[in-house]
Amino acid sequence: MMEQSHVLDEALKLLTGLDNDLTKRAHIVEYVREKRKIAIFAYGSLIWNPCGHVEEIIPNCLLNGYMKGFICQDFIYRGTKDFPGLTMGLKPCENSFVKGYLLMAGVHKLISFIEAFIQRETPIYVDGTKMDIYTYDFLPIIMPDEKTIEWALTCVVNSNSQFYLPMTLSIKQQAQIISRAYGINGTNFQYLHNTLHTYRQLSIIDTFTEEMEELYAAVNIYRQYLTDYERRWLESFEKLTTKDERELAIELRKTNNILMRRQKLFHRTYSIEPIVTTKYNRMISV
Repeated sequence: MMEQSHVLDEALKLLTGLDNDLTKRAHIVEYVREKRKIAIFAYGSLIWNPCGHVEEIIPNCLLNGYMKGFICQDFIYRGTKDFPGLTMGLKPCENSFVKGYLLMAGVHKLISFIEAFIQRETPIYVDGTKMDIYTYDFLPIIMPDEKTIEWALTCVVNSNSQFYLPMTLSIKQQAQIISRAYGINGTNFQYLHNTLHTYRQLSIIDTFTEEMEELYAAVNIYRQYLTDYERRWLESFEKLTTKDERELAIELRKTNNILMRRQKLFHRTYSIEPIVTTKYNRMISV
């Protein structure tokens, strides 16, 4: 177990927020040593697309004192640098609570479980810019019996990141973005759709559920007013099944947009009628 504790500590160093917090990592390692298991609190895409090596899923768990919302700009997974999307994050809020799942693994799969989580959640760089919107904490989660507490790794918003939105956008503003954004994991609309569909299916209700329903309705309205080209492109993009296919589609669209802009500029340049300057005979003063 000592060797496993060392490996776990080294793995936790890869998570923003735990990398420079020796005390918190030591607390996690000791907790895992006693419990012989570790948990991750899932409230967004982890619910409908969990990481690997999960041994147990416990629904209807609750985190008090936090709120969730579309407060994170995403320029990789559900957006691009030219048009960032929005993803959910947690931030402290005294009178709010978040419902979700606990994803758990026992001591025998502990390292594989954490490594799978880290591989999925570790920030990556794109063109020298770090996707550092999330940080990680170890928080007390109330179990379904409403009495038992289980501490779990939890992804919260990094308020120091340039991609954090400290002022929550209106439903209209969020809908305008989510209806059009896309990234290497799919469209921003798919992210919202899958999350809300899972919430409905599992009857997950917290302080954000009603707002998410309103947002979903607004996004569907905005998608109806997209241009035919943009709507067809997004619908085709949503049918792609691999990350490689989506990356290629994004690159092709970027190239196509550049060509279209050049063509429009060329057309404007050569469609301007020449200006004819009227010639006047000079009058000779007498």
